[in-house]
Amino acid sequence: MPKDRMRQLSRRGTRSEKSPAAGVRRRTPRTTACHGCGALFARKTWRRDHKVKTGLYDGVIWRPCPACRQSEEGTAFGKVVLKGAWAAANEDLIRRRIENVAARAEFTQPQRRIVSFDRVGRGLEVLTTSQKLAHRMARELEKAFGGRATYAWSSNDGSLRAVWSHDPGTPAKRAAASARH
Repeated sequence: MPKDRMRQLSRRGTRSEKSPAAGVRRRTPRTTACHGCGALFARKTWRRDHKVKTGLYDGVIWRPCPACRQSEEGTAFGKVVLKGAWAAANEDLIRRRIENVAARAEFTQPQRRIVSFDRVGRGLEVLTTSQKLAHRMARELEKAFGGRATYAWSSNDGSLRAVWSHDPGTPAKRAAASARH
């Protein structure tokens, strides 16, 4: 058996649970709730879909969740840049689509949110709390309005920069371009 295969099968020195080591991450107490959005920390994640039992909030520790903290500080792990005159002209349509995507993601994962939505030059810029939400937004814009999205992940902090641009070309030009690929 090759050495690389033997290393893959060796589980010595690994923990059975996949959570980080105790000193790596600050532990959140079991009964923690966010005073900003109302999310409850349960089963090692922040959630909003749990039914709150009577008396549960008696011993709860109130502190902001990571997404509320990111929104307050203005830090983002995802950035979607919408380039072109078409994006600026159809800002309302694009804003509704992006807000729908964010609402759908936030329903099950309250940590995925929009930090800001700004007009920059001839385009728009959306900052998100997670790179996955930024990727999903760019992909949904591609599906809904056409155009092309490119993605670039940072090796420093793992953030994503997605750039979406809409080609105002005619349908015949788009069909010819897709036939070439």
